[in-house]
Amino acid sequence: MKRIIYFLVIICTLSSINIDAEAQLFKKKKKKANLTGFVLEEAETPEERQKRLRRQLVNPVRSVLNKFNFSIEKSLGYFTYQNPLENVSIVRNRNNNNLFIVPLGQEGGATQPINAFNNWQTRFTELNVNNIGNESEVVRTNATPVVYKNVGRYNPYVFRLSFSLKKLDKGHFERTGEKRYLNEDLLRLGGGIGFGAMKFKRDYNRQDTDLFIGDYNLQETKLSTTKMFGSITYNLFSRSDFSALVDVYGGVWRIKSEQISDSNVDYDPFFNVGIMLQRTFSKYFKGYIRPNIEMRGYTLANELISTEHKFTVFSIDLGLLLKYPIYPRNKYKADMVQMEHVFNGKMYRGRPFYRKQNPRYGQRRNSRKERSSNFPIINREKSKKGGGNGN
Repeated sequence: MKRIIYFLVIICTLSSINIDAEAQLFKKKKKKANLTGFVLEEAETPEERQKRLRRQLVNPVRSVLNKFNFSIEKSLGYFTYQNPLENVSIVRNRNNNNLFIVPLGQEGGATQPINAFNNWQTRFTELNVNNIGNESEVVRTNATPVVYKNVGRYNPYVFRLSFSLKKLDKGHFERTGEKRYLNEDLLRLGGGIGFGAMKFKRDYNRQDTDLFIGDYNLQETKLSTTKMFGSITYNLFSRSDFSALVDVYGGVWRIKSEQISDSNVDYDPFFNVGIMLQRTFSKYFKGYIRPNIEMRGYTLANELISTEHKFTVFSIDLGLLLKYPIYPRNKYKADMVQMEHVFNGKMYRGRPFYRKQNPRYGQRRNSRKERSSNFPIINREKSKKGGGNGN
Protein backbone atom coordinates (compact mmCIF):
# COMPACT_ATOMS: atom_id res chain seq x y z
CA MET A 1 0.00 0.00 0.00
CA LYS A 2 2.81 2.34 0.87
CA ARG A 3 4.46 1.63 -2.46
CA ILE A 4 1.28 2.63 -4.32
CA ILE A 5 1.08 5.90 -2.35
CA TYR A 6 4.72 6.72 -3.14
CA PHE A 7 4.13 5.97 -6.80
CA LEU A 8 1.11 8.34 -6.99
CA VAL A 9 3.07 11.16 -5.28
CA ILE A 10 5.91 10.83 -7.77
CA ILE A 11 3.49 10.94 -10.73
CA CYS A 12 1.76 14.07 -9.40
CA THR A 13 5.10 15.79 -8.85
CA LEU A 14 6.30 15.05 -12.38
CA SER A 15 3.02 16.20 -13.95
CA SER A 16 3.15 19.52 -12.06
CA ILE A 17 6.73 20.09 -13.29
CA ASN A 18 5.66 19.44 -16.92
CA ILE A 19 2.71 21.85 -16.61
CA ASP A 20 4.94 24.62 -15.23
CA ALA A 21 7.49 24.08 -18.03
CA GLU A 22 4.82 24.21 -20.73
CA ALA A 23 3.36 27.39 -19.20
CA GLN A 24 6.75 29.10 -19.16
CA LEU A 25 7.40 28.01 -22.76
CA PHE A 26 4.01 29.34 -23.84
CA LYS A 27 4.76 32.70 -22.18
CA LYS A 28 8.11 32.92 -23.94
CA LYS A 29 6.56 32.06 -27.29
CA LYS A 30 3.82 34.62 -26.73
CA LYS A 31 6.33 37.27 -25.75
CA LYS A 32 8.50 36.48 -28.77
CA ALA A 33 5.47 36.58 -31.06
CA ASN A 34 4.60 40.07 -29.76
CA LEU A 35 8.10 41.34 -30.43
CA THR A 36 8.40 39.97 -33.93
CA GLY A 37 5.09 41.07 -35.43
CA PHE A 38 4.70 41.83 -39.17
CA VAL A 39 4.85 45.47 -40.49
CA LEU A 40 3.01 46.11 -43.79
CA GLU A 41 4.51 48.76 -46.12
CA GLU A 42 2.97 50.22 -49.26
CA ALA A 43 4.76 49.56 -52.53
CA GLU A 44 6.63 52.50 -54.11
CA THR A 45 4.82 53.97 -57.14
CA PRO A 46 6.74 54.53 -60.41
CA GLU A 47 6.36 58.30 -60.01
CA GLU A 48 7.79 58.21 -56.47
CA ARG A 49 10.64 56.00 -57.62
CA GLN A 50 11.42 58.38 -60.47
CA LYS A 51 11.46 61.37 -58.11
CA ARG A 52 13.72 59.51 -55.66
CA LEU A 53 16.18 58.59 -58.39
CA ARG A 54 16.09 62.10 -59.79
CA ARG A 55 16.98 63.56 -56.39
CA GLN A 56 19.96 61.23 -56.26
CA LEU A 57 21.22 61.98 -59.78
CA VAL A 58 20.41 65.70 -60.20
CA ASN A 59 21.44 68.74 -58.20
CA PRO A 60 18.18 70.34 -56.90
CA VAL A 61 19.60 73.85 -57.30
CA ARG A 62 20.22 73.18 -61.00
CA SER A 63 16.66 71.86 -61.34
CA VAL A 64 15.25 75.13 -60.02
CA LEU A 65 17.54 77.34 -62.11
CA ASN A 66 16.69 75.34 -65.24
CA LYS A 67 13.07 76.54 -65.04
CA PHE A 68 14.17 80.12 -65.77
CA ASN A 69 15.01 81.60 -69.18
CA PHE A 70 17.27 84.53 -69.97
CA SER A 71 16.63 86.31 -73.28
CA ILE A 72 18.62 88.91 -75.19
CA GLU A 73 16.92 90.79 -78.03
CA LYS A 74 18.08 93.30 -80.60
CA SER A 75 15.33 95.16 -82.45
CA LEU A 76 15.32 96.63 -85.92
CA GLY A 77 12.41 99.06 -85.80
CA TYR A 78 10.58 101.86 -87.52
CA PHE A 79 8.10 104.20 -85.84
CA THR A 80 5.46 106.71 -86.82
CA TYR A 81 4.84 109.79 -84.68
CA GLN A 82 1.72 111.94 -84.33
CA ASN A 83 1.19 115.16 -82.40
CA PRO A 84 -2.53 116.03 -82.50
CA LEU A 85 -3.23 119.57 -81.22
CA GLU A 86 -6.60 120.19 -79.57
CA ASN A 87 -8.15 123.12 -77.67
CA VAL A 88 -5.34 125.45 -78.68
CA SER A 89 -4.79 128.05 -81.40
CA ILE A 90 -1.70 127.78 -83.59
CA VAL A 91 -0.16 131.10 -84.59
CA ARG A 92 2.51 131.84 -87.21
CA ASN A 93 3.85 135.46 -87.17
CA ARG A 94 4.55 136.71 -90.69
CA ASN A 95 7.17 139.25 -89.58
CA ASN A 96 9.55 137.10 -87.49
CA ASN A 97 8.29 133.65 -88.61
CA ASN A 98 7.69 132.59 -85.00
CA LEU A 99 5.41 129.56 -84.50
CA PHE A 100 3.65 129.20 -81.15
CA ILE A 101 0.43 128.01 -79.54
CA VAL A 102 -1.95 129.83 -77.17
CA PRO A 103 -4.95 128.60 -75.16
CA LEU A 104 -8.12 128.58 -77.21
CA GLY A 105 -9.83 132.00 -77.00
CA GLN A 106 -6.67 134.09 -76.46
CA GLU A 107 -5.85 134.39 -80.17
CA GLY A 108 -8.08 137.50 -80.39
CA GLY A 109 -5.77 139.47 -78.10
CA ALA A 110 -8.55 140.44 -75.68
CA THR A 111 -6.83 138.68 -72.79
CA GLN A 112 -3.66 140.29 -71.49
CA PRO A 113 -1.02 139.08 -71.21
CA ILE A 114 -1.23 136.40 -73.90
CA ASN A 115 0.00 132.98 -72.75
CA ALA A 116 2.09 131.88 -75.74
CA PHE A 117 4.31 128.80 -75.81
CA ASN A 118 6.60 127.10 -78.28
CA ASN A 119 8.67 123.85 -77.94
CA TRP A 120 5.64 121.80 -76.95
CA GLN A 121 7.40 118.57 -77.83
CA THR A 122 9.59 118.17 -74.71
CA ARG A 123 9.25 121.31 -72.53
CA PHE A 124 7.17 124.46 -72.75
CA THR A 125 9.02 127.69 -73.49
CA GLU A 126 6.98 130.79 -72.66
CA LEU A 127 7.12 133.68 -75.15
CA ASN A 128 6.59 137.38 -74.56
CA VAL A 129 3.70 138.17 -76.92
CA ASN A 130 1.76 141.42 -76.37
CA ASN A 131 -0.78 141.02 -79.14
CA ILE A 132 -1.64 138.94 -82.19
CA GLY A 133 -2.11 141.28 -85.12
CA ASN A 134 -3.33 140.90 -88.67
CA GLU A 135 0.19 139.94 -89.77
CA SER A 136 -0.23 136.57 -88.03
CA GLU A 137 -1.86 133.42 -89.39
CA VAL A 138 -4.14 131.75 -86.82
CA VAL A 139 -5.65 128.24 -86.90
CA ARG A 140 -8.17 127.23 -84.24
CA THR A 141 -7.93 123.50 -83.60
CA ASN A 142 -11.51 123.11 -82.37
CA ALA A 143 -12.78 123.71 -85.91
CA THR A 144 -9.89 122.35 -87.98
CA PRO A 145 -7.91 119.37 -86.66
CA VAL A 146 -4.16 119.80 -86.89
CA VAL A 147 -1.86 116.77 -86.58
CA TYR A 148 1.91 117.08 -86.85
CA LYS A 149 3.60 113.91 -88.10
CA ASN A 150 7.04 112.41 -88.37
CA VAL A 151 8.80 109.04 -88.72
CA GLY A 152 12.04 107.56 -87.44
CA ARG A 153 14.09 104.55 -86.32
CA TYR A 154 14.02 102.70 -83.03
CA ASN A 155 16.57 99.90 -82.43
CA PRO A 156 16.62 99.01 -78.73
CA TYR A 157 18.21 96.20 -76.73
CA VAL A 158 15.87 94.17 -74.52
CA PHE A 159 16.82 91.84 -71.65
CA ARG A 160 14.20 89.49 -70.27
CA LEU A 161 13.95 86.88 -67.49
CA SER A 162 11.04 84.43 -67.58
CA PHE A 163 9.77 81.31 -65.81
CA SER A 164 8.75 78.24 -67.83
CA LEU A 165 5.69 76.03 -67.37
CA LYS A 166 6.23 72.83 -69.38
CA LYS A 167 3.82 70.94 -71.63
CA LEU A 168 2.27 67.78 -70.20
CA ASP A 169 2.89 64.59 -72.19
CA LYS A 170 -0.79 63.73 -72.62
CA GLY A 171 -0.19 60.46 -74.44
CA HIS A 172 2.05 59.11 -71.69
CA PHE A 173 -0.41 60.28 -69.02
CA GLU A 174 -3.36 58.53 -70.72
CA ARG A 175 -1.40 55.28 -71.09
CA THR A 176 0.21 55.09 -67.66
CA GLY A 177 -1.46 57.70 -65.46
CA GLU A 178 2.00 59.14 -64.71
CA LYS A 179 2.56 62.88 -65.17
CA ARG A 180 5.56 63.48 -67.40
CA TYR A 181 6.46 66.86 -68.90
CA LEU A 182 8.04 67.56 -72.27
CA ASN A 183 11.02 69.81 -72.90
CA GLU A 184 8.79 72.30 -74.75
CA ASP A 185 7.43 75.32 -72.89
CA LEU A 186 3.67 75.74 -72.73
CA LEU A 187 3.77 79.13 -71.00
CA ARG A 188 6.42 81.65 -69.99
CA LEU A 189 5.84 84.34 -67.38
CA GLY A 190 8.46 87.02 -66.93
CA GLY A 191 9.61 90.58 -67.16
CA GLY A 192 12.45 92.68 -68.45
CA ILE A 193 13.99 96.00 -69.30
CA GLY A 194 14.85 97.71 -72.59
CA PHE A 195 17.13 100.55 -73.68
CA GLY A 196 17.07 102.44 -76.96
CA ALA A 197 16.92 105.80 -78.72
CA MET A 198 14.10 107.07 -80.97
CA LYS A 199 15.72 108.98 -83.85
CA PHE A 200 13.47 111.17 -85.97
CA LYS A 201 14.10 111.02 -89.70
CA ARG A 202 13.34 114.73 -90.17
CA ASP A 203 14.28 117.56 -87.83
CA TYR A 204 10.77 118.98 -88.21
CA ASN A 205 7.18 117.76 -87.87
CA ARG A 206 4.94 118.14 -90.89
CA GLN A 207 1.23 118.96 -91.08
CA ASP A 208 -1.08 119.23 -94.11
CA THR A 209 -3.90 121.37 -92.69
CA ASP A 210 -2.57 124.90 -93.36
CA LEU A 211 0.34 125.54 -95.71
CA PHE A 212 1.23 128.93 -94.26
CA ILE A 213 1.51 127.66 -90.68
CA GLY A 214 3.91 125.10 -92.08
CA ASP A 215 6.22 122.81 -90.17
CA TYR A 216 7.28 122.65 -86.55
CA ASN A 217 11.05 122.52 -85.95
CA LEU A 218 12.14 119.95 -83.39
CA GLN A 219 14.28 120.89 -80.42
CA GLU A 220 15.14 117.18 -79.83
CA THR A 221 15.69 114.89 -82.82
CA LYS A 222 16.78 111.93 -80.66
CA LEU A 223 14.94 110.71 -77.56
CA SER A 224 16.77 108.24 -75.31
CA THR A 225 14.21 105.91 -73.72
CA THR A 226 13.99 103.18 -71.09
CA LYS A 227 11.18 100.70 -70.53
CA MET A 228 10.28 98.10 -67.90
CA PHE A 229 7.62 95.46 -68.51
CA GLY A 230 5.96 92.19 -67.59
CA SER A 231 5.39 89.53 -70.24
CA ILE A 232 3.39 86.39 -71.02
CA THR A 233 4.29 83.97 -73.82
CA TYR A 234 2.01 81.13 -74.99
CA ASN A 235 3.06 78.24 -77.25
CA LEU A 236 0.59 78.05 -80.14
CA PHE A 237 2.24 75.41 -82.29
CA SER A 238 5.30 73.14 -82.15
CA ARG A 239 6.73 70.69 -84.64
CA SER A 240 10.19 69.20 -84.50
CA ASP A 241 12.62 72.04 -83.66
CA PHE A 242 10.30 74.89 -84.67
CA SER A 243 7.66 76.66 -82.57
CA ALA A 244 5.28 79.59 -82.97
CA LEU A 245 4.44 81.52 -79.80
CA VAL A 246 2.24 84.53 -79.02
CA ASP A 247 4.25 87.02 -76.97
CA VAL A 248 2.59 89.96 -75.23
CA TYR A 249 4.14 92.42 -72.81
CA GLY A 250 3.40 95.82 -71.37
CA GLY A 251 4.61 98.23 -68.75
CA VAL A 252 6.01 101.68 -68.18
CA TRP A 253 8.52 103.74 -70.12
CA ARG A 254 10.20 107.13 -69.89
CA ILE A 255 12.48 109.54 -71.73
CA LYS A 256 15.82 110.67 -70.37
CA SER A 257 15.20 113.47 -67.88
CA GLU A 258 17.76 115.78 -69.53
CA GLN A 259 15.68 115.74 -72.71
CA ILE A 260 12.20 116.40 -71.34
CA SER A 261 10.53 118.35 -68.55
CA ASP A 262 9.69 115.78 -65.85
CA SER A 263 7.35 118.19 -64.10
CA ASN A 264 5.13 118.54 -67.19
CA VAL A 265 5.18 115.05 -68.70
CA ASP A 266 2.72 112.22 -68.04
CA TYR A 267 3.54 108.85 -69.65
CA ASP A 268 0.91 106.39 -70.87
CA PRO A 269 1.52 102.65 -70.31
CA PHE A 270 2.83 100.91 -73.41
CA PHE A 271 1.74 97.59 -74.95
CA ASN A 272 3.60 95.27 -77.29
CA VAL A 273 2.15 92.30 -79.22
CA GLY A 274 4.28 89.94 -81.32
CA ILE A 275 4.61 86.47 -82.83
CA MET A 276 7.76 84.59 -81.80
CA LEU A 277 9.07 82.18 -84.45
CA GLN A 278 11.47 80.00 -82.49
CA ARG A 279 14.17 77.54 -83.53
CA THR A 280 15.45 75.06 -80.92
CA PHE A 281 19.16 74.28 -81.14
CA SER A 282 19.27 72.37 -77.85
CA LYS A 283 17.36 72.03 -74.58
CA TYR A 284 19.28 75.03 -73.27
CA PHE A 285 19.71 77.27 -76.32
CA LYS A 286 17.10 78.73 -78.67
CA GLY A 287 16.95 81.49 -81.27
CA TYR A 288 13.93 83.39 -82.54
CA ILE A 289 12.60 86.12 -84.80
CA ARG A 290 9.78 88.23 -83.38
CA PRO A 291 7.74 90.60 -85.62
CA ASN A 292 5.76 92.93 -83.36
CA ILE A 293 3.89 96.20 -82.97
CA GLU A 294 4.13 98.53 -79.97
CA MET A 295 1.93 101.45 -78.90
CA ARG A 296 3.22 104.16 -76.57
CA GLY A 297 2.67 107.84 -75.87
CA TYR A 298 2.96 110.72 -73.44
CA THR A 299 1.22 114.01 -72.64
CA LEU A 300 2.99 117.31 -72.04
CA ALA A 301 0.78 119.68 -70.07
CA ASN A 302 0.74 122.65 -67.73
CA GLU A 303 -2.11 124.55 -66.09
CA LEU A 304 -3.11 126.20 -69.41
CA ILE A 305 -2.49 123.86 -72.34
CA SER A 306 -1.97 120.15 -73.06
CA THR A 307 -0.37 118.36 -76.03
CA GLU A 308 -0.39 114.65 -76.89
CA HIS A 309 2.47 112.70 -78.47
CA LYS A 310 1.79 109.21 -79.86
CA PHE A 311 4.21 106.59 -81.20
CA THR A 312 3.46 103.39 -83.12
CA VAL A 313 6.52 101.16 -83.44
CA PHE A 314 6.87 98.34 -85.98
CA SER A 315 9.94 96.18 -85.42
CA ILE A 316 11.53 92.76 -85.89
CA ASP A 317 13.37 91.43 -82.85
CA LEU A 318 16.28 89.02 -83.19
CA GLY A 319 16.67 87.09 -79.95
CA LEU A 320 18.56 84.36 -78.15
CA LEU A 321 17.10 82.39 -75.23
CA LEU A 322 19.41 80.67 -72.74
CA LYS A 323 18.60 78.18 -69.97
CA TYR A 324 20.86 77.02 -67.16
CA PRO A 325 21.82 73.38 -67.94
CA ILE A 326 20.22 70.92 -65.56
CA TYR A 327 23.16 68.52 -66.01
CA PRO A 328 26.81 69.66 -65.80
CA ARG A 329 29.62 68.62 -68.14
CA ASN A 330 31.83 65.83 -66.86
CA LYS A 331 35.29 67.13 -65.90
CA TYR A 332 36.78 63.66 -66.27
CA LYS A 333 38.48 63.93 -69.68
CA ALA A 334 38.38 60.22 -70.43
CA ASP A 335 34.56 60.29 -70.33
CA MET A 336 33.71 60.67 -74.02
CA VAL A 337 30.03 59.73 -73.88
CA GLN A 338 28.10 62.15 -76.08
CA MET A 339 24.59 61.54 -74.76
CA GLU A 340 23.21 62.36 -71.32
CA HIS A 341 24.46 59.60 -69.03
CA VAL A 342 25.07 58.51 -65.43
CA PHE A 343 28.65 58.60 -64.21
CA ASN A 344 29.70 57.90 -60.61
CA GLY A 345 26.15 58.26 -59.33
CA LYS A 346 25.54 61.62 -61.02
CA MET A 347 23.86 62.69 -64.26
CA TYR A 348 25.99 64.46 -66.89
CA ARG A 349 25.52 65.89 -70.37
CA GLY A 350 28.02 65.02 -73.06
CA ARG A 351 27.81 68.09 -75.28
CA PRO A 352 28.00 71.92 -75.06
CA PHE A 353 24.81 73.73 -74.10
CA TYR A 354 24.26 75.04 -77.66
CA ARG A 355 24.20 71.53 -79.24
CA LYS A 356 21.59 68.81 -79.07
CA GLN A 357 22.14 66.72 -75.97
CA ASN A 358 20.99 63.37 -77.37
CA PRO A 359 22.23 63.06 -80.98
CA ARG A 360 21.38 59.89 -82.93
CA TYR A 361 24.96 59.33 -84.08
CA GLY A 362 27.69 58.00 -81.79
CA GLN A 363 30.71 59.57 -80.14
CA ARG A 364 31.78 63.12 -80.82
CA ARG A 365 33.54 63.57 -84.16
CA ASN A 366 37.33 63.54 -84.18
CA SER A 367 39.39 65.88 -86.27
CA ARG A 368 41.10 64.67 -89.45
CA LYS A 369 44.51 64.52 -87.72
CA GLU A 370 43.10 62.42 -84.86
CA ARG A 371 41.46 59.99 -87.29
CA SER A 372 44.67 59.52 -89.28
CA SER A 373 46.73 58.97 -86.12
CA ASN A 374 44.21 56.48 -84.70
CA PHE A 375 44.13 54.36 -87.86
CA PRO A 376 47.62 54.51 -89.51
CA ILE A 377 47.58 50.85 -90.62
CA ILE A 378 44.28 51.19 -92.47
CA ASN A 379 45.51 54.33 -94.24
CA ARG A 380 48.71 52.56 -95.39
CA GLU A 381 46.76 49.55 -96.64
CA LYS A 382 44.50 51.82 -98.66
CA SER A 383 47.53 53.57 -100.18
CA LYS A 384 49.09 50.19 -101.16
CA LYS A 385 45.87 49.06 -102.80
CA GLY A 386 45.74 52.30 -104.72
CA GLY A 387 49.38 51.83 -105.87
CA GLY A 388 48.68 48.25 -106.98
CA ASN A 389 45.98 49.51 -109.32
CA GLY A 390 48.50 51.62 -111.14
CA ASN A 391 47.41 54.92 -109.63
